[in-house]
Amino acid sequence: MTIPTPILGAISVILALLLTFVFRIQRGSLAARFWDFVTLVLFVASAWWINYWDPLSNLIVGVVAGLVAVVIRDIRLWAARFRGMVYRRTHRYYWYDRGFGLFGGRRRY
Repeated sequence: MTIPTPILGAISVILALLLTFVFRIQRGSLAARFWDFVTLVLFVASAWWINYWDPLSNLIVGVVAGLVAVVIRDIRLWAARFRGMVYRRTHRYYWYDRGFGLFGGRRRY
């Protein structure tokens, strides 16, 4: 007895969505890339196993959904890495410091 492919596809979609939105993001670069690859493979495999359209369209839908999931995971990784950090550059050559100077800041150039 085997698992029907549409059910296997649904399970892999659920697992890929959990990896994208729920599970914790690893801060290590290699671990994050590995789980990004696993997420992409799960989306492609699930689109293939659900088999809603022709095979080429299934692959395209799986790759696009996987790439969107990888971008979402990268945004979550960026937010986890820089949580609580403040950018404190106050040199006159940075654009925002020059902008503050134009609007009545203490420094005059």
